Amino acid sequence: MATAAAPGQPDSTGGGRVPVERRRLPAAPLLAAIGSLAHRRRLPVEELLGLGAEGRNPWPLRAVRDAEAAGEVTVRTAERLCDLVLGWHPRMVWGDLYDATVADDTPHTAAAPAGTTTGWRQGCRCLACREANRAAIARSHARKAGERPA
Repeated sequence: MATAAAPGQPDSTGGGRVPVERRRLPAAPLLAAIGSLAHRRRLPVEELLGLGAEGRNPWPLRAVRDAEAAGEVTVRTAERLCDLVLGWHPRMVWGDLYDATVADDTPHTAAAPAGTTTGWRQGCRCLACREANRAAIARSHARKAGERPA
């Protein structure tokens, strides 16, 4: 099983934070939920995942087979499978682990570029940078309208 970077941490390629949709969750809870649904409906997993009917999308079965082989699944794939197959929110499958994985509350620690009046940087999605940018935009709009900034 491949090791995944902790949520919000740099990936193995040396880049920045791992995008939320590419973060990984363990596949076992999803596979158990899909297997349980197939058992309750008395259907083979292949039929449940859409290969029983002609012209159906083979993606769910392929995604489940890939998850079985890798032992983990990306957040994007997990969300799609939960929606298409189970009709559930991923939180119902992984619980707090899903919330911790998708949370993007890692504080921004890089220095602001020269000339930047706020801590916000293009592409940074941390809450501090988002709020700093929102406040700067509000001040800018207030100045354009001739009002005094708060």
